[in-house]
Amino acid sequence: MKCYITNNSPYARKVRIVAMELGLYDEVEWVTLTREERGDLKNYNPLGKVPVAILNSGDIICDSPVICAYLNSLNSSKNLIPQSGSEKWKVVTLEALGDGLGEAVIAVSQENQKPNEFRSQDVIDRQTGKINSVLSFLDKAGSELNEPPLMGEIAVACTLGYMEFRGIVPDWRENYANMASWYIEILKRQSFTETSPS
Repeated sequence: MKCYITNNSPYARKVRIVAMELGLYDEVEWVTLTREERGDLKNYNPLGKVPVAILNSGDIICDSPVICAYLNSLNSSKNLIPQSGSEKWKVVTLEALGDGLGEAVIAVSQENQKPNEFRSQDVIDRQTGKINSVLSFLDKAGSELNEPPLMGEIAVACTLGYMEFRGIVPDWRENYANMASWYIEILKRQSFTETSPS
């Protein structure tokens, strides 16, 4: 399997962490693309987004939840997504919440990179409102998060890492102490230390 990624994408990081947690990291050929090279991805993913995986069969799968689910299916001894029941839906819902948080963080980051005359404060305020809403929800649910982390927790933590990397909501740790305590602990895992944004 070959997987196209970029260095700091939270979604690409999620795939890398899942591969490490499942013991599959060395079985994947990781291809790191520059921003300029991402245009070539349209041959594999019409959206031109990472991550994209090409399986040994030649089949192409894209979007981090799909690639992560595929990786999870390859390991029979460890499941980051429960097979069935209410626990499965809790995990994949938390993953969707983490990925959605990532979309809001990326939207603010992209807006902040625009020249002042083209920047929309309405977009920044709306997306920052979403970020704070999710963080508040997670802060209250902090005691219910899985340890060791499952797919949902991995998605959330990857977005938090990207959020800090881009300096979005810089005071979040002070405002959401439960989440901050949980995040400090998850960052100690080898899969997180080895994939930290740079």
